[in-house]
Order: sequence, then structure tokens, then C-alpha cells
Amino acid sequence: MKERLLWGGILIIVFSWIGNYAYFQSKQLDHPIFLDHFYEAKLGEGASFTFYYLTNKRDPAEVTHVQIDGVEMVTVLNDGYGFDVWQNSSEPSFVQEYRHHYLKSVTLEFNEEFIELNQTEPSLTFETMKVFFNDQSSVLADVGIVNLYREDRNLHVLDSQMSSSSNQHRSEETLVTREPISIEEITIPFPEKLAGEVAVKVDLNQIRLKELEKVRNSGDMPAWFEENREREWEEIAGVPIEEKELFPVHLKKNEWMHVNMYFNPDRTSFFEFGIHIKGKSGESGHTFHQKLPIIDHPYLGQQNIDEIIAEKEGGQ
Repeated sequence: MKERLLWGGILIIVFSWIGNYAYFQSKQLDHPIFLDHFYEAKLGEGASFTFYYLTNKRDPAEVTHVQIDGVEMVTVLNDGYGFDVWQNSSEPSFVQEYRHHYLKSVTLEFNEEFIELNQTEPSLTFETMKVFFNDQSSVLADVGIVNLYREDRNLHVLDSQMSSSSNQHRSEETLVTREPISIEEITIPFPEKLAGEVAVKVDLNQIRLKELEKVRNSGDMPAWFEENREREWEEIAGVPIEEKELFPVHLKKNEWMHVNMYFNPDRTSFFEFGIHIKGKSGESGHTFHQKLPIIDHPYLGQQNIDEIIAEKEGGQ
């Protein structure tokens, strides 16, 4: 009887171990998974982007080099460090730790050779890149959409007076015109991907906005400006850019425009791009195209990570 109980206990332990091991194995990634990024920046010396990816905690993968359109022309920094520095470290580096995985980052700095190679193109856009890791493996990674553009000698008609962002996935920018202008459109890049992810409102109430002039002279911030930060998005003053009757917007010299931006807090993608403002000068008739730069990154909990893995692996 005691022998049967002993063997029964051993079998329970063995089956439990097998079950735990099978569960652990089921959570392991076949290869690192890159998250979605929507990036846009001027192509030039020092241009860089940081990409985020998931890797197994048991054998974390480090990026050694990257190819874009078959060309290896970028400098790799893993979690902010060069690969040689990481190799000499005994501790794993990561951005965030999860149950079975690390969220890691790799920063790509686009060097002069890469820029010269693409001098004939006004912009460079890519959605995938071939990524090579320290375990000799590689993957063609879907990274979202990245657009590097050449800066045109564009008319500069709007000067930023103040800007701010918050951990509530909100951002705002206040601008003043240098000359009379007509704004024909304000748009969000990657509209086919970011529909519903970004909202923009424009406030043109000159009486209220001119109260901000005293801030430039070290005055106090108007009460309404501070109160805006506590309000729900629906309560924020301004007209959504989707409202066609908003355009064209005619502004005189030294008039103000307040742009509020809201980013879906439940998304799992990384934003670094500009809100595009296009129009014409009221003096010369020349066109202008300015961008309001924004950076907004998501907070990713364990459930987000599980959903990302299920989506990415399910789509393979």
C-alpha cells in the first residue's frame, strides 16, 4: 500500500513537471517579435529611431546588425548600448520585464553612406527590415511604417510659442503666425493605419489665445489653459480637423492657433511623427508645409504582451 502511494506521488510530480514544462515551452517565441512603430523624421546626419521587440527571457536575443532594402547602413545600439558593451556585461539589459519575455530596444542611426545612397529619392519608406541576432538567427521583421524624408526649403510661417505633453497621452502646441496665411489642411500621417488612434482639435479663439502673450513676458498662465489639462477630451475647446468646414483657415500676422492632440491610450504601437499643416502665404502666395513633432509611447502590461504575441504569431 505504501509503495503504491509512493509511486503515485512520484507520478503526480512527474506529470506536474511535464505539464509545467509543456506550458513553459508553449510560451517561448520561435523568434523575436517586433512591435508596431509609426515613425517619421527628416533624413540627415544623426537621424535615428528606436525599435522595440519581444524576446524570450531564457535566451534573450540581441541585435547585431540590420539590413533595410538589402543594404546594411545603420549603427546598432542595443537598449542604449553598443553590441560590444552588451557582450561584456553579465546582466541582461531590457526595457521592461514580463512573465516569460523581455521587451528590448534597438536604436538605428542612419549614417552618411545610407543617406548618400538614397540622395535621388525625396523620401525613404520601409515597413520591414532584415534583423540579425547574436545567436546567428535572422528574421524579416514587420516594424510598422517608417518614413525618412528630405527637408525641403519650405516657407516657415508658424512659430511655436509653447508646447507640452503628458502621461495621459495628450499633447498640445501653441503657434503664432509670422505673416498672413491660409491653412488648407491639417492631417495625420499614415491615415490608413492610424484612423481612430489620433485625434486633433484646432482652437482659433483669438480673444482667449492672446491671453497667452503675457506668458512670454513671464506672466502667469491663464486659468483656462491649466484647466484644459484636467478636462476630458470631449470637453477641450476646438474644432476636430475632420470637420471640412474648418478649412481654409485664414489667419492674420501675429494671430494664434492652439492645436490639441490625443492618442489612443489602449494602443500598443509607438508614435514618433509630425502633424502636417499645409497652406499658402497670404503675401507671396507660396505654399508651406510645416510639421508639429509628437512622441507618444504606449504602456504595455502583461495582457498587452499576450495579445501582441497571439496576433503576431497568428498572422504568420
